[in-house]
Amino acid sequence: MPLQDGYLGFLWMLLLVAYGQRDPSAYHFNSHLEHTFTQGFSAVLSFREFFEWANTTLVKNLYSHHPGFVTDGNSKLVGSACIRQVRVRAGSCPVAQQLQASFDGCHAPYSLDVEDLADYGEGWNASARNNSNDFPQVWQYQSQSQHQGYPMWGKLTVYGGGGYVVSLGTDRQNASRILQYLFDNSWLDTLTRAVFVEFTVYNANVNLFCIVTLTLENSALGTFFSHVALQSLRLYPFTDGWHPFVVAAELIYFIFLLYYMVVQGKLMRKQKWGYFCSKWNLLELAIILASWSALVVFVKRAILADRDLQRYRKHKGEGISFSETAATDAALGYTIAFLVLLSTVKLWHLLRLNPKMNVITSALRRAWSDISSFMAIILIMLLAYSIASNLIFGWKLRSYKTLLDAAETMISLQLGIFNYEEVLDYSPVLGSFLIGSCIVFMTFVALNLFISVILVAFSEEQKYDQLSEEGEIADLLLMKILSFMGIRCKREERQSSNEQPEASSQALSPQPAQTLPRI
Repeated sequence: MPLQDGYLGFLWMLLLVAYGQRDPSAYHFNSHLEHTFTQGFSAVLSFREFFEWANTTLVKNLYSHHPGFVTDGNSKLVGSACIRQVRVRAGSCPVAQQLQASFDGCHAPYSLDVEDLADYGEGWNASARNNSNDFPQVWQYQSQSQHQGYPMWGKLTVYGGGGYVVSLGTDRQNASRILQYLFDNSWLDTLTRAVFVEFTVYNANVNLFCIVTLTLENSALGTFFSHVALQSLRLYPFTDGWHPFVVAAELIYFIFLLYYMVVQGKLMRKQKWGYFCSKWNLLELAIILASWSALVVFVKRAILADRDLQRYRKHKGEGISFSETAATDAALGYTIAFLVLLSTVKLWHLLRLNPKMNVITSALRRAWSDISSFMAIILIMLLAYSIASNLIFGWKLRSYKTLLDAAETMISLQLGIFNYEEVLDYSPVLGSFLIGSCIVFMTFVALNLFISVILVAFSEEQKYDQLSEEGEIADLLLMKILSFMGIRCKREERQSSNEQPEASSQALSPQPAQTLPRI
């Protein structure tokens, strides 16, 4: 997609589409709700404390003096808030034979294989499934399709979208009564592996929905982990004058896309399989595929949003899950962001006509073999130090608890972001040796040599760079003018290989008094 064919217009329309899907008010909306509902949630270390937090912070902020609105009075509660738990089956893991007499059973960590899918009666009584007179539905399992949920990635594992669900209703008294009933009948027990508090609010002032999910995970060790996920999205069109511009930008963008598809189709037909040998052609193909993928996800989000809103209009007092819609909106954002990244890289390729940009590209191409070798060495050293730090500190320090966390900490060390105190306090001698050797060998040696290779290649490329920026631009403008007039001309460098034979033939042939420029 050459620059003269309107690539800047294509990129401008893409940026309008990308930023049209986001709202700067979303950050403040999320921050306000997170501050309101998470007070004391991170300090929850047992199910008793969870019920205390739910009866105070959650209920107080979820129901205000204005019916249907949360405490701030600006955001409307969409449907009802829900509490959902996922459980594992009793005796889901084997016990060592020597200890079977001392333990009644073993409860495994959560996985889809050991998840409990059965229906129970009050107090998790399997023999009296219809014995609950108050809330029988809280003891019955709801599948992911029934709940219209979506898998949730927690700190420990991935949890399914189903579970045992209870709706808190639309008023404070009913919610408090339900929570007391759940506490009295031990709805949360040792088989519970995760509890999700899910609700959705809508703020008409900024025309944004916010899907709030507060998660409390319980590992097989009995430890608790809490985290919060908030996602704001716009399910209704713009209510101001910005909406027509966004729609126009989307239409113009896809007109550009259809044009470039025709151009690439002709090029593919001409080059056949050789088309796929060029990395820039593959980049063009990736941009086209990502654009159509974004359109498919956009349509899916619209369908899911309409489904959820229709369900809310029919069942306003029930818990409505927007989880799948929120996941689709997140996928759309990731797809568009990736598309902007590819399009920006393509812009770098178009700027190769600039001599300075061409020098940078040529220098990287010249030094690529050395760069790849040093990158392999750096990755091997990073992996070695990550494994060593994970094995030494992983069972004690949070920054090294997994291999991925240890690698992230080692990368932060190269950037100067590192907590030396926690390592030195735990192991002064071994910690000092490990961190010191990492700084010396990776930062002072490997990374500096890596940068030196690039600088040497850049200096060598500057010596061979004889192209003038003004002359290049002048040649380009002259070619465009002659092409517009219908005159085809050849570039000077393309005919340089023929200059010597032409000079020899001219020396042997009679010379005219005046020569015309070669057109």
